[in-house]
Amino acid sequence: MSGFLRVPPEQMHHEAAQLHGIAQDLKDIHRRAHGQVSELLSGFGETESASFLRTRLGQWEDETRSHHEHLTTHADNRSRIANMFVATDDLGATGFGGAARQGDA
Repeated sequence: MSGFLRVPPEQMHHEAAQLHGIAQDLKDIHRRAHGQVSELLSGFGETESASFLRTRLGQWEDETRSHHEHLTTHADNRSRIANMFVATDDLGATGFGGAARQGDA
């Protein structure tokens, strides 16, 4: 490893924002699709296919919630790491300035 940061923190924050947007889009689109399928199911009555689709809707809800959580967690981690890089860089810059001043005394 070279010791150089290859991804600027600004890019990481931008990517985190994009991931949050994708997670929200996933949630919104699924909510609309779920509503549309639920409306359609009202005409199916108590048939076997209606029961199957209701079960699948529940599974899709769980899967969507899981995917949303993974995307959001990844985005939050990306922002957190970018903030750590900036804080570490700021600390390093402050440390160098302090060392130079102490050496001048």
